[in-house]
Amino acid sequence: MDPNITLMYVASRGKFIPRNSCRVILSRENNRKRLPPQFEDSIDKVWDTRVQQNNLLFNGSKFRVASIDVNSEGRTILNLGLTCYKDFIGTNWSPDAKWFQELGRRHHGNSQAFMSDALGVGALVLTSDNHVILQRRSENCGEAGGLWDVPGGHAEPEEIVGKVDISDMDPGDLPASDVCNEVFDSILREVRDEVNIPLCDLDDPKLIGVARNTTSAGRPSLEFLVSCHLSAAEVAEGYHRGTQPEAEESTTIRLIPHTVALTLQESDKDLWSKLAPSAKGCLTLYRTVLSAR
Repeated sequence: MDPNITLMYVASRGKFIPRNSCRVILSRENNRKRLPPQFEDSIDKVWDTRVQQNNLLFNGSKFRVASIDVNSEGRTILNLGLTCYKDFIGTNWSPDAKWFQELGRRHHGNSQAFMSDALGVGALVLTSDNHVILQRRSENCGEAGGLWDVPGGHAEPEEIVGKVDISDMDPGDLPASDVCNEVFDSILREVRDEVNIPLCDLDDPKLIGVARNTTSAGRPSLEFLVSCHLSAAEVAEGYHRGTQPEAEESTTIRLIPHTVALTLQESDKDLWSKLAPSAKGCLTLYRTVLSAR
C-alpha cells in the first residue's frame, strides 16, 4: 500500500456499487467533536493564514464522513455529518493535526473524532476506447497543487438547501435521499466542469470505495467509476477547448490506457510519485475491486 493512502471501504464481491444500492444517514452525531478551547481557537488562525497565502480559497458547507457500514440487505450505508471547508483546513491540514488525532484516540477511541474529514469525491473516468483521465492540478488549488489527479471535488449541501451558513444548517432540512443523490451527482458535475465532458456523455457513477489521504490526516474521499461515451481524443479536444467552468483548477490533461493505469504503481514509478493521494486512492481501490472478481 502506498503510504499516502489507506483504504476505508472497498466495494465487496468485486462489484461496483450503483446509486440505488447506497443509503445515507445524516445526523449531528456524525459531526466532528469540538476540540479543547485552546485548539479549537487555532482553526481560525490556520484558516486566516491559508487565505492570506491563497486568496482563491473560500469557506462553504461540506458533508463529513463518519463511517461506512453495510446493512442486512447488503446496501452500503454512508454515515454522514456536516462540516465546512474552514474546519477542514483548520483540522485536517493543521500543523497540529497529528496531535488532534492523538486527542481523538485518547478521549473518544477514534483518531478522527476531532477532524473535519470533509467528504471528497473523485472518479476514474473510462473513455469509450478504454483510457483513464488524469489532470495536472493548478498550483492555486487548495490541495495537491502541481500533482496529477483524477477529476474530483466535493459534494455540496448548498445544492440541496442553498447558501446557508453551516451554523444555521439542520440535518433535518436535508432529506437522506437528496443527500445520497447529491453525493453521486457531485462527481458528474466535477467531471463536466473540470474536463468539459457533457453530462449526456457520462453514465451514472458507481461507487468503488472510500480511501483516506494520510497526508491530510486521514481525509476520506469517495471514489467512483464513471464510463464516458467519448474517445480519448474527443475528451482531449473538449478539454483544450477551454470552456469548462473550472478550467483554472488544472493546467493540462493526460489520458493513459486502462491497462497502464492498472499497473501504474509498478510500471511507471515516476508518474505514480507525481500523483495526488486522491488519484492513488482511486486507482488502488479500482484495482482491488477488479482483483476480487
